[in-house]
Amino acid sequence: MNRILIDLPETIETPRLKLQMPKAGFGQLLHQAILDGYDAYVMRLNWPSTLPTVESVEEDCRKHHAEFLLRDCIRYIIIDKATSNVVGRCAFLPIQANWLIPQFGISYFIRKSQRSNGYATEATHAMALLAFKNLKARKLEIYCEAENIASAKVPLKLNFKLEYTQKGGWPRADGELATLQTYSLFSIDDLPAVEIKW
Repeated sequence: MNRILIDLPETIETPRLKLQMPKAGFGQLLHQAILDGYDAYVMRLNWPSTLPTVESVEEDCRKHHAEFLLRDCIRYIIIDKATSNVVGRCAFLPIQANWLIPQFGISYFIRKSQRSNGYATEATHAMALLAFKNLKARKLEIYCEAENIASAKVPLKLNFKLEYTQKGGWPRADGELATLQTYSLFSIDDLPAVEIKW
């Protein structure tokens, strides 16, 4: 599969959200979302303990735009259509991708003030459909730290099944090794029905 020739939408619309390809000008809004609950990202996702600046997030947006075009890393910024606020980000990260299968892992984060609204599930649903339809995925995975109960609800709502648990599968900021749970989905037919446009 020649990745660069795969057509991908720059925006995806779900009932409440717009998933937007990263590009110049989104640094300020994404920075606000990143700072909202940053301690949890340091703990759960092993992000750097030093807070990013607006300039560094803007720089990342521009780099991520280039990576998107090359299909090296496919990320989307999650935007609330009602308010135009950035509520998070989702991606197919390279570390979880195997283009020979093809197989992809879906990652996501939602800013602390907007959690428990179903945004992560809605965005992940769109990403799963995109993977099956445009990337011809044969398998999708979602990794969740075993202690992160809220995050694990996302794959379960979308009919992913717990495939295996890996002890010591991820380094945490406190020096401990997290236990990772891997949820998998093999068919678009197993996803719930939803109206998503691109």
